[in-house]
Amino acid sequence: MATNSRPAGDGDSSNRWTRITERGTLLGMRVTVWCYRNFGRRVCLALAHVVVTYFFLTDGAGRKASRAYLARVWRDPRGRRVLGHRPGTWQSFLHYRAFALAIVDRLAIWSGALGEIEFDAHGIELVDRLTAEGHGALVIGAHLGSFDAMRLLAERTNTVVNVLMFTAHAQRINRIFRELSPDAGARVIAVEPGSVHSVFEIRACLARGEVVAILGDRVEAGDRGRTSRVPFLGDPVELPQAPFLLADLLGYPVFLMLALRIRTGRYTVHTEKLADRVRLPQNAREKGASELLTTYAARLENYCLEAPYQWFNFFDYWGDARSP
Repeated sequence: MATNSRPAGDGDSSNRWTRITERGTLLGMRVTVWCYRNFGRRVCLALAHVVVTYFFLTDGAGRKASRAYLARVWRDPRGRRVLGHRPGTWQSFLHYRAFALAIVDRLAIWSGALGEIEFDAHGIELVDRLTAEGHGALVIGAHLGSFDAMRLLAERTNTVVNVLMFTAHAQRINRIFRELSPDAGARVIAVEPGSVHSVFEIRACLARGEVVAILGDRVEAGDRGRTSRVPFLGDPVELPQAPFLLADLLGYPVFLMLALRIRTGRYTVHTEKLADRVRLPQNAREKGASELLTTYAARLENYCLEAPYQWFNFFDYWGDARSP
């Protein structure tokens, strides 16, 4: 476990995802939305398979990243049981397909077809109890499963969820979702590199007894080198310290929450408490954050091995540009 204190430069593989431009066009996305609204989920699912096949065939870098990830899953006996076969082209396509299915469910959530989404929840009462008593909480998720499904479940129990989001890399698709649900933006705290304004917004939300959710599995442009290399699926990976440094600064409980797709329209939501109160030693804050990141990565690995195709990081995640 090592701390990386150097500034994140343009050559850092951990930061490359922020520079990946969106593929596709607003027209194509709007056609998909129109199809969903006028013909329903079944036709939209068929269209999603056509679209994802096109992107799979034309995205060489993404396919390579998918194979590298699935190869690491295969090295673990639990991963081999779920995958069933050594990862190849078909398994990589299933990885892409899972992302397309998640997008269709996301359309259902953001367009108000909430009756189409069902949940099996484990541990979410830990967060519900806090918010019912007027206490805020930090929730750390990942690009594993559906962040929107997790948010929907929390809001069904009248829990206010604010999502801390780095939006620069997904402007087109976020514009579509704002059109689907114009009031959704009120619960998004936009992150701008170098700005501390979002910290004040987060503090205000927590003080009102609300939940602030953040994705912790990608290094963002504003992390300024505050990262740690921790074990993940057998190899070290760079993760941001920001979620735990933020938790230490604000003094609220921290939870891990992930929503994994069981089948179309049905999710299992897993909630685990990571800390009642993060207290990092003043003389060793980075070391303390690294230890918490190691715990986070270990739990994330557990759920990746449970639902490997639902890991939606289609870039050189380990920074080695090769398949193990």
